[in-house]
Amino acid sequence: MIRAFLFDLDGVFYVDDQLLPGANATLEWLQEMQIPYRFITNNTTLPRKQLTQKLNLLGLQLSEDQIVSANYAGVLYLKKQGYQRCRLVLKREAQADYKDFDTAVDAPQAIVVGDIGENWDYPLLNGLMNQILEGAQLVALHKGRYFQTEKGLTLDSGAFVAALEHATETQALVVGKPEPTFFELATQGLDCQAHEIAMVGDDLINDIGGAQKMGYISFLVKTGKFRNTLYQKSLIRPDHLIESIGSLKEHLLTNGLI
Repeated sequence: MIRAFLFDLDGVFYVDDQLLPGANATLEWLQEMQIPYRFITNNTTLPRKQLTQKLNLLGLQLSEDQIVSANYAGVLYLKKQGYQRCRLVLKREAQADYKDFDTAVDAPQAIVVGDIGENWDYPLLNGLMNQILEGAQLVALHKGRYFQTEKGLTLDSGAFVAALEHATETQALVVGKPEPTFFELATQGLDCQAHEIAMVGDDLINDIGGAQKMGYISFLVKTGKFRNTLYQKSLIRPDHLIESIGSLKEHLLTNGLI
């Protein structure tokens, strides 16, 4: 039986600035059933407070303390390691979470890489490469390959992280999904066994593959970045394949999972 849920956000509850049908109804039903849930996201474009505000404006009913983001996980990792100087390859808004660090340095202890949209270029990559070769730790908030926009799939920051890894012959420290430490951070205080936790997402690698390694029950939705051609090619198979977040309740009840 499922006793708690972890939900991805982008592609599951909304796409671009459009809330998907059944989003709030599903959350309201879980509240009525007294089943706890949290949102775990590899979003690195906004700090948690602004991300919550954005989602509230879209109409999604959630609070800041329900969100565990890769951006927030990056802050926790740097503090745990005792780093004081870091270079942030993040959008300006997302940098607000890193106010406790010295980010105006030429010799960073760590380089934190997230999503900066179309601002990647050769001089930036070359400069980062040299700082890594000089000893900076490469910290990837995630290694997503692509994400869904109104124009279709768009290249994500993981491709540029991979380029830096190849050039410097090093491995980035990844803090977001599908890393076990990220899931462990998100499930703190849930008081559940792994097999009692369900993960709902649209990403086969980060959501489904990551959850299965943790022993969670996995649900893949056919929204967001889901593509049937990619699904058919993948060796990863979710425990449950559903149409959308709006169909989760019926699927759970029909299959006796609650």
